Amino acid sequence: MKKVYHILLLMALSTIAYGQSPFMRSLEEGYRSGMYQQDSVMLIDPIGDAFLLRKLDTIPVKLSSYLFHRSLPQAENGKKREFKSSKSLPFDNDKLLNKCAEIMRRNFPEVFPSIGGEHKWSPEAQQYLWYGYWHRLGRKIAGKQLDFPAPTLLRSKLFLCLACGYTSRYCYTGCEKALKEYIMSRPERSIQLDELFEQSYLLNKGDVYMAFLTCENLLAGMPHKSDRNSDPMHRKLAYIRHDSEPLGDNYGAWYHFFGIALYGMVRPENVSVFVADTESLGSFFMEGPDPQEDRINHYGAIFGAQFRKMLEEGSWWLRGNETDYMNPNPLI
Repeated sequence: MKKVYHILLLMALSTIAYGQSPFMRSLEEGYRSGMYQQDSVMLIDPIGDAFLLRKLDTIPVKLSSYLFHRSLPQAENGKKREFKSSKSLPFDNDKLLNKCAEIMRRNFPEVFPSIGGEHKWSPEAQQYLWYGYWHRLGRKIAGKQLDFPAPTLLRSKLFLCLACGYTSRYCYTGCEKALKEYIMSRPERSIQLDELFEQSYLLNKGDVYMAFLTCENLLAGMPHKSDRNSDPMHRKLAYIRHDSEPLGDNYGAWYHFFGIALYGMVRPENVSVFVADTESLGSFFMEGPDPQEDRINHYGAIFGAQFRKMLEEGSWWLRGNETDYMNPNPLI
């Protein structure tokens, strides 16, 4: 009872403090959740936070729809194509780190590497997370909003955006357009992981967090689109999976790698690996087994942590010269 009283007291005090703030006005605006798109770089964005919380409330219905209908938009319109996937890792982390270090050395001192800042909840949103579920539940009961509230479990803004494929809307870097122009200028199936990183690294002036995030924003801009592997931009990317035929989810392989590597860069390795493995487990039940995605998730998280350590120690200046990081495909 005392805990409920504290929650109600916090809600009342916050209503007084933030009741007329842009955050609360945006949160309580409209019966349906609205669309939002950042148009400038804002690591702290109260209005975007409000729209994001309302958009997160739409997730439970979408998940429920899948559980009942067993259908995901990205599942190639429900068509199954026969091919085998290897359990091998398609890339070597150490050699890929060597390649990234080579890129940073080659562009130094004009571009100096840094980790940069993270997109985080605004102070209003951070406080709201403690009681926001109950506030939105009250709005649902009162008929003031359509969606049943989703618990955020006090998770970070970056975590929730990555989990839902929302980074392109709420974590804008300002370099997405230029990076897309570079991608579209290249021949089909020609761009490798290091080339996309290098271009984004240069566009973001050495901010590695923003470099990986820019890649993620482009690669995961429409993660739930049907037949997503046919997207013209994604057809410019090299096929990096180890499959018997190039018929696997290459779209997912690219954005999963950059997304989980980004998360691994800003969180302890054990945390990011746990998140990666949990995501793989969820995908197993929702989309079926995909050993390539599982390996890319797990080792992508480790890669991000290793990249952060390399920057913190300054060892990017001393790493080895073995940079042929793509492992041979045992199925070909």
